[in-house]
Amino acid sequence: MKRKLIIGALALFGMTGFAHAQGFADAKFGVKAGWNNTNITNGREGNLDDSKSLNSFNAGVIGAIPLGSTFEIRTGLDLTSKGTESSTALTNGVKTTYKVNPLYLELPVNVAIMLPFNDKVKAYIGAGPYAAVGLGGKLKTTVETGSTTTTSSQNIKWGNDNPLDGSDRNGTVGSGQFKRFDFGANIIGGLDFGRVGVHAQYGIGLTNTAPGGSNDNNANKSNQHRAIGVSGVFYF
Repeated sequence: MKRKLIIGALALFGMTGFAHAQGFADAKFGVKAGWNNTNITNGREGNLDDSKSLNSFNAGVIGAIPLGSTFEIRTGLDLTSKGTESSTALTNGVKTTYKVNPLYLELPVNVAIMLPFNDKVKAYIGAGPYAAVGLGGKLKTTVETGSTTTTSSQNIKWGNDNPLDGSDRNGTVGSGQFKRFDFGANIIGGLDFGRVGVHAQYGIGLTNTAPGGSNDNNANKSNQHRAIGVSGVFYF
């Protein structure tokens, strides 16, 4: 995955250089920030059952580099919070809820089709891959026993354990470990109004972010990120 991230970054610089070499004076760059609604699949089929989506955030820098009059490369660097909430109700009346919020630095490279309404308003739709590296995040655990509720919080550890299946491989139930590198695809769309815009995307993770071992329940699961994001954009 490190190699994929490096290749993606080199591709970004190469395409930027190509755009300038072709004299695309209309390339523009800016900043964005907005809202995410995220979840993590729980099964090989990409199911999201028994999980609750979380509201989180995204922020970063964005670039729109024209490739002729119809297409453009839309890329940048995003700081994006993802995760899910999962509950386990045991037969002895104990309910445990895990809320995980991993934080990633994400590099998207999307190819978009430009759909101008007039000289000032332009719509676009597109798709492309992303590569991401985990920076931090939190695991919040809530245990309810009758009328007693206990809550604890810890930093996410980047490793190979699964924070959602309740196993105890490392001596701590739900020890909050994720694989550090993630890879997937985005479907994007938006509107530009000159120096401001609205950007929307749906991220489909393709990496099993917490694979665990073949000797536990996670052998039959694929914990992949799903994220819907809407952002406001300001171009310099």
